[in-house]
Amino acid sequence: MPILKRLLKRPLTSADLHRLTRQNLMKPPLPKEMYEAAAGLIGKSGLSLLDYWRKAFSMQLDEIAAQKTWQGQRARLLELFLAEQGWCDIFASAKDIEAPVWGHLVAEVEPFAAIPKEHWKGLLSQKYIIALLSVACLEELGAKIHAFNSAKKLELRLHSEYYREILELDLQTNTMVHQMFGHDDEGAFELGGLKDDVINPLIADQYKLLDLMAEQIANSQIDIVSVKEKIDAFDVRKRELVGVFLANVPKSP
Repeated sequence: MPILKRLLKRPLTSADLHRLTRQNLMKPPLPKEMYEAAAGLIGKSGLSLLDYWRKAFSMQLDEIAAQKTWQGQRARLLELFLAEQGWCDIFASAKDIEAPVWGHLVAEVEPFAAIPKEHWKGLLSQKYIIALLSVACLEELGAKIHAFNSAKKLELRLHSEYYREILELDLQTNTMVHQMFGHDDEGAFELGGLKDDVINPLIADQYKLLDLMAEQIANSQIDIVSVKEKIDAFDVRKRELVGVFLANVPKSP
């Protein structure tokens, strides 16, 4: 029945979606070592990380099924995919950096907001495992019911790569500011103010483009050529502004 519904572009039920993902829900697609670690990691609720993911992913399937049309279900699946891939991008960019540098990315997100910052790095690793599982399963589900092709996968990869570019600029400049605290606090505050005035407006504009890309990808309306032109224009602006920022970084004695 799901195959017929796909061919006719009819919406699927929650039961349809759970049947299509049953194998992954039973045996999540993780390397053996990561699977064993996730299965043995028990939270305060008494659930393992894998069981927590199963519950969360089941709710995502229900969100997809709640859309009334095939197109709406496809769009919601893509929105969920991009949101989960975003956590993979944050982890890849922040995993080797101290939490004060990237904490602003998660400070208002539950459960980060409810726990001390010294535990954020471990929590980010857990979010990464959960996101990695959801990305793999949503991509497989999209291939089954929405026939994601190479063009769609290129769009998704472009979104991820651009997000990582934004994160790289943000976290590298934050690292420079953070490294100065304790050595030259006054200089650190001045450099932090310069980042707020010079770099952060660019980052805000880049995020607007990233959000536009996500909306267009979900609704199959993206114009790759136009997006690439905007990215190239931002790159020119970024080189100019980073030059201004670096010119004001105090030289080591």
